[in-house]
Amino acid sequence: MKFLKWLLLTILFTIIAVVVAAYIFLKNFDLNKYKSTAEKIVYEQTGRRLTIAGNASLGISLIPTIVINDVSFANPEWAKNPQMIKVSELELRFSIIPLLSKQIVIDKAVLKQPQIYLETAKDGQNSWDIKFAPAEKKASSSVWLIKNANATETASPLGQLKDFVAQEVLIENGVINYLKHQNNSLTKLNINHITFNTDGITSPMNADWDVEFNDTKLSGQGVFGSLASLTSGTEEYPANVDMKVLGISAVINAKIKNLMNDKLSAVFDYNIYNPAGNMNAPETTIIGKGNSTLTKINLDISQLNIINNVLKGKASVDISGAKPYISADLSGTTFNLGDFNTNKPTAYNFELINSANATAYVPNDKIPFELLKTANAKASLSLKKLIVDNNISLSDVALRIALVNGTMTIKPLDFKIGKGSVNLTSIINANNQSISLQGTSKDVLITDIAKQLRVTDQKNFGFISGGNTQTYFNVSGNGATYRTLVDNLNGQVIAVIEPSKVQSGKLKFLTNSFINQLLQVLSIDTSKSENIDLKCAVVRADIKDGIATFPKGIAINSDKLDLVSNGTVNLRKDKLNLSVNAYRSGVAKVSLVQTMTNLFKISGTIQSPSIAIDQNGAIKTIAGAALSGGTLTGAQMLLDKDTAPCYTALQNTIYKDKFEKPTGVTNAAQKTYQGASTTVDDGLNMVKDSAKEIKDIGKNLINNILKQ
Repeated sequence: MKFLKWLLLTILFTIIAVVVAAYIFLKNFDLNKYKSTAEKIVYEQTGRRLTIAGNASLGISLIPTIVINDVSFANPEWAKNPQMIKVSELELRFSIIPLLSKQIVIDKAVLKQPQIYLETAKDGQNSWDIKFAPAEKKASSSVWLIKNANATETASPLGQLKDFVAQEVLIENGVINYLKHQNNSLTKLNINHITFNTDGITSPMNADWDVEFNDTKLSGQGVFGSLASLTSGTEEYPANVDMKVLGISAVINAKIKNLMNDKLSAVFDYNIYNPAGNMNAPETTIIGKGNSTLTKINLDISQLNIINNVLKGKASVDISGAKPYISADLSGTTFNLGDFNTNKPTAYNFELINSANATAYVPNDKIPFELLKTANAKASLSLKKLIVDNNISLSDVALRIALVNGTMTIKPLDFKIGKGSVNLTSIINANNQSISLQGTSKDVLITDIAKQLRVTDQKNFGFISGGNTQTYFNVSGNGATYRTLVDNLNGQVIAVIEPSKVQSGKLKFLTNSFINQLLQVLSIDTSKSENIDLKCAVVRADIKDGIATFPKGIAINSDKLDLVSNGTVNLRKDKLNLSVNAYRSGVAKVSLVQTMTNLFKISGTIQSPSIAIDQNGAIKTIAGAALSGGTLTGAQMLLDKDTAPCYTALQNTIYKDKFEKPTGVTNAAQKTYQGASTTVDDGLNMVKDSAKEIKDIGKNLINNILKQ
């Protein structure tokens, strides 16, 4: 027992003696005497200048520490920046025991305010490719420092220093600039902090970082392969990271090959999450696998979840060309746009839709055409069902998009509504700042577009049967801003409703609207229900320079009510100017109240339309009444009456033969009405010379109306 006690005391005394001796040596050791020697060794071995401009000192504590200030290492002569590395302060903390066997083990290395300037020359040379002196060259007697450290003479700087094991490395407040001379591009990495931890050269490395890559914030942590496998460049290198970029969280587990050369490739799996509202985007999760090289990344997407709407497919990005090339092929079962409703807690704010809200004038904001020039792309999307809202759902949606040199072509966008089909195409050309949109629909029921038009009870307006619609539109425009685009908008829009049976009644969804006002003027009681045989209905707009003209282009033809509207809509200024000829059908002799329906026009804005007196129509009607002696028969009732309004509205369009033109007696009657209109026009010219006569006629007619 006494022997064991004596042995332990002897070992303890020996350790204390070694530590005290090392302390005394290091305390009195002046590193500044060896700065020039270190600089000489580095130059002889690398051909590059190492400059230690500041002091070098030893910090003595339980762990020996070397602190070196203002250290720099030169770039090759061809580089634009003379220094490859500049460090404000380098702090190295050593393990004592390995020093006794001439091993240098660094417990911790701290680089404060490092500035690293990496460059690639036009001929492909890299500034970090260092040519070490051959083994047989004896640069100086001081080379024993490297030899005794068991450094190998390889072409890799990490290979030269493989026995210098830093168990922890901390980089603070640094910057890395990478200049590529081939295209004069500069990549910048600002380092708030980067920390590496490892138990040894063959052990995995742990890291965490907070950096800014080209002004984009990156933070996270990860577990990587060992330093030994990193420097070998031949082994498969694992990298498992949990990071955050621009508010987006990503977990990536990768296996990388050829990490140290231009044949780098990787396979990985990923889980990426974007919270609702971040970057003005919805809550999104994307999960899958992928592979990549230095110029291309391929993604196999097993789940793209956008607010509980799930898609899957493939995507890729190729940066080997002059522009990035993006491709995507996605599909899904059901996608509900109603989930994007901003009233829902999972929704987010559509700035684009908000900014597109109708205003008195179209905004003069610039259209972001330049975005189309930043990449080329090809994409497709197929959905079995797309829910637009509670009233509308589409099926068999197929979308194809191609973006080539600033021109985006959407051809086609196909989908079905009920049993009907819709086909759309569009071209957006950033080079001449133009947009065109073409499309047709066939056999789409109006009740599938608006469920409010379905008959729900005996008191409300709706379609009992029929409601089949056809549409056509072809519009285009050009301009750098939304306002100039609308100012230059040209084309045609047509919608046709085929024969249907309609139930009149309350218009629940148009309460207090101008349509209700118009029906009241026509003495149509919307509180009562009756069946109406709708022969046809047409809306036809010819657009030129931002003005939509309706050449008798709004027409309703039925057994109870006929209506023809003529006029314009200023799309940019949101102004309405439509005359309305509406009357009850089948009336042989009408009162002046019913005649006065020809005196109305729709004015105001699209958002807030209103009914006003049509001065031109009033003069025409008054003059017509005067010429007829104040009593109007059915043939004279409305001098613009058209016995085939839908046929007239569709003339000179692709639907010109959809409805039969008037023949026989009907055609003769129509010519009579047109002749009566001419007579009134002639009569109006006569009475124009006497404003007093027109006023007197007007007063008499109004008095007659008030007496009824």
